[in-house]
Amino acid sequence: MRLDEYASHDGTGLARLLAAGEVTPADLGRCLVEAVAKTNPALNAVIELYSDALEALPRAAGPAPFHGIPTLTKDFSIEAGRPASFGSRLAQGFRPETDAVYWRRLRQAGLANAGRTTSSEFGVAAATETLLYGATRNPWDTSRGVSGSSGGAAAAVAAGVVPFAQGGDGGGSIRNPASFCGLIGLKPSRGRITGSPGAVAPLMGLATGFLLTRSVRDTAALLDACHGPDAGDGYEIAPPDGTYLEAIAKRPKGLRVALCTRSWSGLPIDAEVLAATTAAAARLEALGHRVEEASPDFDYGAFLHAQKIIWAADAAAGMPAMAARMGRPLDESTLGPTVLAAYRHGLTLNAAQLIEALAVYDRVTRQIGRFMAGYDLMVTPTSTILPEPIGAFDPDRAGLDLDTVFDDLAPKETFTALFNATGQPAVSLPLGRSQGGLPIGIQFVASFGREDLLLAVARQLEEELEGGRGIWGQGVPAIHADEPASPGRLGEG
Repeated sequence: MRLDEYASHDGTGLARLLAAGEVTPADLGRCLVEAVAKTNPALNAVIELYSDALEALPRAAGPAPFHGIPTLTKDFSIEAGRPASFGSRLAQGFRPETDAVYWRRLRQAGLANAGRTTSSEFGVAAATETLLYGATRNPWDTSRGVSGSSGGAAAAVAAGVVPFAQGGDGGGSIRNPASFCGLIGLKPSRGRITGSPGAVAPLMGLATGFLLTRSVRDTAALLDACHGPDAGDGYEIAPPDGTYLEAIAKRPKGLRVALCTRSWSGLPIDAEVLAATTAAAARLEALGHRVEEASPDFDYGAFLHAQKIIWAADAAAGMPAMAARMGRPLDESTLGPTVLAAYRHGLTLNAAQLIEALAVYDRVTRQIGRFMAGYDLMVTPTSTILPEPIGAFDPDRAGLDLDTVFDDLAPKETFTALFNATGQPAVSLPLGRSQGGLPIGIQFVASFGREDLLLAVARQLEEELEGGRGIWGQGVPAIHADEPASPGRLGEG
C-alpha cells in the first residue's frame, strides 16, 4: 500500500481492505512509520513508536471490527507496561501496571497501540507545549498551536499519520484540539466510557477517554466497541437502543435546536468563529430543523470558581502520589508553572470547599438539564478563538497562579468545560474555515446519554460535505502524509 492510499482512508475504509485481504496490518504499520517520518519533524506530535508492537503486527487480518489497525495513544495511562509521562518531567519513565478497560476493549476489537502522542502536562493547560517535549504544531499552519490536552493526537490524525487516535477530555481536551485541527471530537456522556480500573469517570467525574477521528462512521464504530460499564462501577449509564452505527443511518427530522452565541465567560468570540457558528445553524435549518437563539442561564462565575477548586484539589491529591512513585520532589525541577500553580493552590483548600464546589456543579447540572428539556440540541462555538500562535498561552512562563491558568484556559473552555460538569455528550464538528484556511469547529450538545442523536446529526451534516478532498471536503493540511514534505502553512483546498 502506498502512503497516499493509506492516508486517504478512514479507519472503516482500512478495516474493509484488511477484511478483504487487500492489505495486512503489517502494511499499515509500515505506512504509519513512513507517515511519522514525513510529518513529525514539522509537527512534534508523536513522542515515540513502539518497535515491538510494529514488529508484532500480523500479515493477516485480526479480530473485527478493526482487523489489526495500528493507532496511537496519548501520553497517559492507557496500556499496561507502556510509558505514560503525562507530558511531565515528574512522571517521566512511569509505566502503568494495568490497562484502561475501554482500551482493552478496543484492543480486543482489533486495534493495536503503536506509539504515543504529546499532551499538555497532566492535561491541565489547553496548549500542547511542555518543558518535557516542546511544542506540538498545527498541520494547517505550523506557526499555530493545536490546543490541548490531546494535541498530539489531533495533529497526527489531521496529518494522515493514523485514521484516529486516542485522547481524553476533562474540560475540552478532545473537542478543542479537534476544532483546531479540523477533526471530529466526541466527548461522550459521563459513564459511557468507564474510567476503570480507577474511577468510574476520572477527575471527580469530569474527564473521559475516547478518540479523535476523521469520520462519523469511525466515531460510531469506536464507541460501539468500547462503551459500557465495568464490574464494580458505582453507577451505570443506560445503554443505547441498538448500535451507534445503526443510529447514524437514521436521518433526524424537525429537531429543536438552541443556537447559543452568548459567551458565558464574557470573552469576545472571534468574528470568523461567530460566522461559522451561525452558518452551521443555517445548515441545520436547511435540513428542516427548527433553530432559535437561546442560552441557558447559570452563574458562570460560581461555576468557574468551583472548577478551579475541583481541578486544584485533584492536583493536590494526585501529584504527591506520582512524586512518591517516581522518587522525585514536587517543585520547579519536576513540574511546569501551570501544574505547580494548580497543585499549590490545592494545598490551601479544605474538604468543605470541595464539597461546596461539587454542590455548585450539581446545581448547574440541574439548570442545564432543565434548559435542554426544551431542545434536542444546543449549538455553540467550540472555541472562542482561531488556533493561536505557538507561545501565546505559554503554560511554562513565570509568574502563573491559578487565576492566570484559568484565564489562559478561558478562550477555549468558555463553551466546552460546562459539559464536563453536566456530563452531557458534546462533539466538535469541522464545519468552518477561516479566510486564512484555519479550521473552525462547531460544538453540538445533546441531553445526557444521547450520543446516538449527536452522531446521527453529525452524519446528516457529513453527507452534504463529504466527497471533496480531505475531511468533510476541507482539503488537506500543508503538513500531511499525502503531501510533499514542506514547512508550509496554509492547507490546500
